[in-house]
Amino acid sequence: MKYSIKYGLQPADRIIEPIFATGFSKHHVIYMGADHQGIEWIAENYKFIGVRMITASEYFKKDKLIKVQKFKGNFSDRISAVKRALLLMGKPYDLIDFNCEHYAEFVQNGRSISNQVEVIKELAQAAAAIFLIVGLINLIRND
Repeated sequence: MKYSIKYGLQPADRIIEPIFATGFSKHHVIYMGADHQGIEWIAENYKFIGVRMITASEYFKKDKLIKVQKFKGNFSDRISAVKRALLLMGKPYDLIDFNCEHYAEFVQNGRSISNQVEVIKELAQAAAAIFLIVGLINLIRND
């Protein structure tokens, strides 16, 4: 099957799929295009494995509800993005510092950021602040 036609994919486009039904956590991969034999490839930073290439047929073997985030840039920018994707092959996965979203963001934009991690950090900071305030209130009441 030609996934490039089915989903309108071009090299350096990002594919985003929900991991859980809530949609809160998502997996991000990069469509790399087809090789000289017509085999389409996906680059991903996979948990416990790291950055790797898999065939698109392997990635899409189960029906997936996906969203395609088109690459923004010209042809030269697209080539640079694909080179960035290849440059990181074999880099280890790290949930906090280098997950699939960090990788896809780096490939598409040249900066390694994960909005999912940032939201969790902000929630943790807010929870810590609440616990601190509640603890201080209890301490003051007990005096």
